[in-house]
Formats: sequence, structure tokens, C-alpha cells
Amino acid sequence: MGLKVITFDVYNTLINYGRELIEEISSNVTKYLKSMGIEASFEHVHETYISLDREIRLRRVTEMAYVPPMDNVRTFLERLMRKYGVELSERMVMDVANIISNTLLESKNVKPSEDAQYVLKELKDEEFRVGVISNVIFWSSSVTRKLLDKYGLSRYIDVQVYADEVGKAKPHPAIFERAYSLLTHGVEPDVAIHVGDGFKEDLLGSVLDDIIGVFIDREGRFVSGGSPAEFIRCRAYGVRRLKEVLLIPHIISSCPS
Repeated sequence: MGLKVITFDVYNTLINYGRELIEEISSNVTKYLKSMGIEASFEHVHETYISLDREIRLRRVTEMAYVPPMDNVRTFLERLMRKYGVELSERMVMDVANIISNTLLESKNVKPSEDAQYVLKELKDEEFRVGVISNVIFWSSSVTRKLLDKYGLSRYIDVQVYADEVGKAKPHPAIFERAYSLLTHGVEPDVAIHVGDGFKEDLLGSVLDDIIGVFIDREGRFVSGGSPAEFIRCRAYGVRRLKEVLLIPHIISSCPS
């Protein structure tokens, strides 16, 4: 077989975090605002963060919208300051952006997937070219690159492509096309797979760009029986665990070329 290419989403695919991290970010932002003499409450900061996060994710799918991380931090603070009648400064935007990034880099609530290093190493041993394609919301791609280095995953990754570098976010085809262009150097791959935990951003985005999509369905929303599950023959699959991605190349080997 010739050229084989596989790409991964980063967050909650290769690197996991949950509500505990969001609570930690909200707590640290609340402490900062109080240090500035603003009587912010954790509950308000937390709800504003979650609400904006959901809004951004929805707009990415419904409008193919991309907004840079710093602009999202600014909007987050504007909504907070509106309640307290405080004029927002660029210093505050920079400070809070740094707080969010540093929390992510230092938090014990951020961990690599238990199978991530094993899966990436196995794929490299099978001569796949490996990439990551990741969206950004409140922190830049530089933070994600540092985390992949920190957890020893970047050594297995040939190409990293991020929304803030491309100016487009998944599921927009441009970000997939940028990654696969860098990975293939214009050569048509025999196998092209994308893996992620976003049903619309990762699975549908990749399938619409003629890439085999694999959805990480840890909660069993769509994969309730055997895993891997075939959603669309030879085009879309679901798995419950990251390591089951290693079964996909064997499954698709029987598909017509």
C-alpha cells in the first residue's frame, strides 16, 4: 500500500479535560477580577464562559464561523463587565487570556488520553503520516503545541494544523485541506482518515471533504453495540475507545478503492 494519512482532533481525543478544568478557569478568572476591585461571582463567570463556549461551537457548525481566541476572550470579558459597569481595558484582555492559557498548561485536570501515545506510536510503526487538526476558542494553538510536547505526543505527529493559523475552523473544508496538503505534498493518499470526538465538526466535516471519518463516542450516544460501528459503509465509523481506531485500517482494507 502507498501513502497512508491519519489526522486527529486534540481535545477530548488525544488530550482530555472536562468540567473540572472549566471550573478551575472560572475560579482563577474570578480571583483576578476581585484583585482588580471587581466584585465578580464565580457563578456568573462560570455561566458566562460556558454560554459563550456553546455559542461559538454552534456558530462554527451553522455558519462556518471562525473567531480568533483573543476576540473570544474579549467578548467573554465584555459580557462580564457589562454586569459590573466596568470599562474593559486591553490589559485585562491580555491578563485573562494568559490566566486561561496558564491554567490549561498547569492544571491536573488536563491529561493525555490513556491510549494516545500507544495509538500514535502504532500508527507510525504502520507507516502512517500523522497529523492533528484542532479548533481553538479561548487559547491559541501555541498552548496546544506545548501540551502535546508536555505529554510526549508531538514526537509522533508530522503536521499540526490549527484554526487560528488557517483562519477557518472545523467543519470548514479549508482546515482539512490544509492539513492533508501538508501531509501528502500533493500525492493522492491510498488511505485518508480523520478521528475526533465532535460529531459535526470532526465526523461530518471529514466525510464532506471525502476523508474517512471516525467518531470517538466514549459516552455511547451512537455506538451502543459493538465497536467499531459502521455509520456509512467505507466512509464513517464510530468507536468507544481511542485504541479501537487501530482497527479501522483493517476494516477499510476490504473497501473498493
